[in-house]
Amino acid sequence: MEVTVPLAHSATPETVSSARPATEIPSRRAARVRYIGVDLARFLAIVGMMATHLLVAGPSAEPGSPEFVATDITQVVAAGTSAALFAVLGGVSMVLAARRRIAEGRTGAAIGAIAVRALIVILIGLLLGGIVSPVVVVLAYYGVAMLLVAPLIAAPGWLLASIALVLGIASGPLNALARQGLGVVNEGGSVNFELLGADPLSALRAVLLTGEYPAVTWAVYLIVGILAARALVAATARGSLARVAGTVAASGAVLATVAQLVSAWALANRGLLGATPVPGIDEQLLAQLLTAPTFGAPFGPELWAQLIATPHSGSPLDLARTIGIALAVIGLLVLVFDALLGARRPGPVLGTIRAAGAAPLTVYTLHIVATGLTLGSLVEHPELMTAGVPWWSLGLGAFGLQLAGVLAIGAVLAALGRRGPLEAITSGAVNLLVRSGRSPR
Repeated sequence: MEVTVPLAHSATPETVSSARPATEIPSRRAARVRYIGVDLARFLAIVGMMATHLLVAGPSAEPGSPEFVATDITQVVAAGTSAALFAVLGGVSMVLAARRRIAEGRTGAAIGAIAVRALIVILIGLLLGGIVSPVVVVLAYYGVAMLLVAPLIAAPGWLLASIALVLGIASGPLNALARQGLGVVNEGGSVNFELLGADPLSALRAVLLTGEYPAVTWAVYLIVGILAARALVAATARGSLARVAGTVAASGAVLATVAQLVSAWALANRGLLGATPVPGIDEQLLAQLLTAPTFGAPFGPELWAQLIATPHSGSPLDLARTIGIALAVIGLLVLVFDALLGARRPGPVLGTIRAAGAAPLTVYTLHIVATGLTLGSLVEHPELMTAGVPWWSLGLGAFGLQLAGVLAIGAVLAALGRRGPLEAITSGAVNLLVRSGRSPR
């Protein structure tokens, strides 16, 4: 997560000191600019994840009611895609946080800084995993994926693309085979210190492969984010941000569309791809099950399962669809708010949303704590649901309250010109533990 640049609007070329050589201006500006569109995309990712956690129709909700409609819309729009957007943005943030050190030739320091960030994220994730909640905390998985990818932060683009392609194709079937061999559908849940102490092998296996957000899958998203961020930063230096951001958005939209079409064809032609009917389940119900969010792996290693974009499955088609959506969102927001409107200062509304998006670790942590406080008792005592779920703990009311809280945080941070508390702590720890001196020129 990028926490190295203040929230104030980035300097335009005219504000850069004219005493510097003209050739230094684009590269130095590119090494400091903070993209409004990236912060807005972070906001959408966090809010989308909140929606998938909270917009769930309760047992007393009537079909066709606002809660049912909101639940259906959330499942179509945000299920699987919000977490993927969050993960791709993680790769973007790795580049934005490391770009100055890499530009100075301090690749080892850049890798070390990302590793420190990853360890802090893992620590927070393990702590949050101890909260009783229906939400599976993603941070431990995310941090491990960051550790895996950190050594590649300065690797050539062709190598990154090759690794992402191989992992994207191979990780789905291998994950499904591993789970079949172990006899597990999903394990680990919100990995925490208790699981880590009681069964470290199971905890490690979960975060790497068999959990809901396996690091092998998230590594693909992070690498794609790294490649996208490199393209945007290079375009900023060249003065071609509008063209490149538009290309990123269009390429993402095409990739997502093609993946969705292929997935729809595979779903309708499972028999041709070797799938066998499941006794006792009609085809319509089976199709609904195959397109509902799963637990981090495809339904099987067979070809038909890899060609269906089941949300949260990490199948090649799921990766292609969600990566495409993430690139389309990031590219479009950067195009509009950085390339086309970049000379304008954000107003109070946009500034609030941007500031909230710039504090994803703080906002996500508070969301997990709040959800644990309101829904933890229902997890421990599900019989309480028969008496009705309070409006402020689940559904539209709960989502509205938490969204208002997120916007309030954004308004305070924007007014103070500050970063989120956890972002500030993370940045301070990185600066303390990683040598900050510049390399001699």
